Formats: sequence, C-alpha cells, structure tokens
Amino acid sequence: MIRRSSATIRTLLGAALAAVFVAGCGNAAATATATTTTTTTTVSVRTAAPSKSAGTSAGTSAGTSPSPRTSASMGAPTAEPTQDLSAGLPHSDAKLETLLPGTIGEIPLEKFSMPLSTYMASLICEASNPCGDKALYTPWLATFGKTPDDATLAAATDLTKTENIIIEAFKVPGYDGTVLSSAFAAEAKKAGWHVSPQKVANRSVQELIDPARQNLGLLSIGYVYAKDDVMYVIITDDRALLLESLIKLP
Repeated sequence: MIRRSSATIRTLLGAALAAVFVAGCGNAAATATATTTTTTTTVSVRTAAPSKSAGTSAGTSAGTSPSPRTSASMGAPTAEPTQDLSAGLPHSDAKLETLLPGTIGEIPLEKFSMPLSTYMASLICEASNPCGDKALYTPWLATFGKTPDDATLAAATDLTKTENIIIEAFKVPGYDGTVLSSAFAAEAKKAGWHVSPQKVANRSVQELIDPARQNLGLLSIGYVYAKDDVMYVIITDDRALLLESLIKLP
C-alpha cells in the first residue's frame, strides 16, 4: 500500500508502470531508472492460480473477461505462467476505474485495474525495501472467506512523476466498503502498523503507517477511506493532494 519500486514491474510494463506500482514498496523519491522511457514487451510474470471462486471475482463484475489465466492453473507440468501485457496497461474492471479521479493538481492520472492476485504476484521485495502491504492482503481477505483471486484492484497515478500520488480502489463482491476498510485497518494494526482515525475534508479516514518502512526513511503512509462497496487507499506525502483526492472520490 506504500510506494514501490520494483525491477520486475519495470520490466513487465516499462517505465509507465514503474510509476503506477508505487502503491506497495519502494523509495520515496523516484529513481532514474523509473524515468527512463522503455518499450514494453511480452514477458513472463508470476500470476496466482485462480481459486474456485475466481469466476465470480470483481474482475468480471463490469462484464469484462477476467485477467488471463495460464496453462499452469490447468495443470501444465513445468511451463512458467505468462501474461501478455505488451498492449498496454491492464483494464480488467473499467467500471471500477471510473470511480477514481482523472486529474489531481491539474495533472492527468493514468488508470489500470487487475485481479489483486495478479498485482500481488508481480511484486518483488527486499530487506532494504520491504513490502508490508503484501503481507496484509491474504489474511485480510481470509476474514471474509475470500482470497486475492476474489478481489479487484484499480489504481490511478501520475506517470509523469510531477506529483507523488497514487489512489487505489479495492472491491470484494458482496462486501461493503466500510466493512472492508475496518477489517483492513485491524489487520494492519495486528501486524504492528500505526493506525489512527482522522477526519479529512469532512470524511472519516484511517491513517496507516508501516513502521518498518518508516524506520528506513521510505514513504510509509496511506489513508484508507470507504464508500458504498469500495475501499479506497490514498498514498501520498502531500496533505494538499490527499485533500483533493478525498474531495474528488465518490
């Protein structure tokens, strides 16, 4: 849920998604590698095998086909799962993406969406760059008898890196956003994160701080907000951007 910089993701989606995937792990300042323009190619990426309930995941709620599943989930013996993302950013739930603002601070935001399991499988973590959020998703969803295959993530971020902002939307079919956010904050607190309720722009949010990342001087803060059946997470170190994001969300 905090800013991430991953060589795997840079290879996967080029410089564009190096900025997009700031949501989980990485340095608070953009790296030179992330700003290099590259051509996206078809690459191998680890994807989680679908659960029995994957067919009812939020990725199909907008009437679109779910993220491609590989032959590995069909019982292939040794083939490495692959996903062709050379056509650009994935949009497995375009309807969920529409809930996110298109601009913040007059800077256009790029949007994408995918099953949460695909998002999680694409991450790489190191001791110097911990991905605390990755450890939260599975136990959080287990509270509802769900897995990351059942959840969908949509995100919007500034690919130009003019602004330090990413806004995420999580959807789990059948569950209210307030219930999802309360359970997520509880899971973060159980994991040793600092959790503090706040009022921003007349909206109730939970401020979550990953202590491991904070101790390393990395961007470690996110704000959790819920509306209807969606849980939103805003990652930014700029209070003005947080305020504008909350105003523009549903």
